Amino acid sequence: MGVIMAINIRRIRASTTSEDAQYVRSGRQIIKMEPQKAMEIMQTDPGIGVEMREQIRVSMLPLVSLPIVFGAYYLYLHYASPIYRQSGDATVIFLGNLAMFEIFFLIPMIVNRLYMRNRDIRMVQPIMGYLVTDRGIQGSGLLIKFPIEDQNVEIRCNKSRRFIEFLREQQNPLGGKMVIHQRLYMEARDLERVLEAIRKYGKLDIKCPQ
Repeated sequence: MGVIMAINIRRIRASTTSEDAQYVRSGRQIIKMEPQKAMEIMQTDPGIGVEMREQIRVSMLPLVSLPIVFGAYYLYLHYASPIYRQSGDATVIFLGNLAMFEIFFLIPMIVNRLYMRNRDIRMVQPIMGYLVTDRGIQGSGLLIKFPIEDQNVEIRCNKSRRFIEFLREQQNPLGGKMVIHQRLYMEARDLERVLEAIRKYGKLDIKCPQ
């Protein structure tokens, strides 16, 4: 989990301060979305509530294992702990206490992995402030240079919900696969302009259902 956090922090820094980010920002501006405006558009999305409830449910999953953790901790503290504490050996006591505290981490991890096994978790990540130029798209944690050379990049859009999103896969630390939907909300007229920019400068044909 620490490695994944470090990767995400590095991605955010790269999307804001790298040479590629400066290159994208130096292009001719097509649209610039302010965070407050993006939030207003997102709040009109009829489907965002369902998606966010699913994300909250997944994020609250570790709480399910808390009764098991406290039960195991109680049993360990009252039955196993007195045995190794009576030894008087500092190393044995240290290892015994270490095992006791590991209960707080191992049991939730095991429960979560069993639940997440073979599941694809989808997380929506709205980008509240971003810039689209003729050289690419730049926002916090998102950097797309034109032309889009990676043909494996998956771009989706929805005109009725007024967004374009970029799908990125990463390993779920709890097991299985996690798909991040980096989503850009915008006005309908801006959506058409961004689609045209992706086709013209990104050199990528993209279809957008109504």
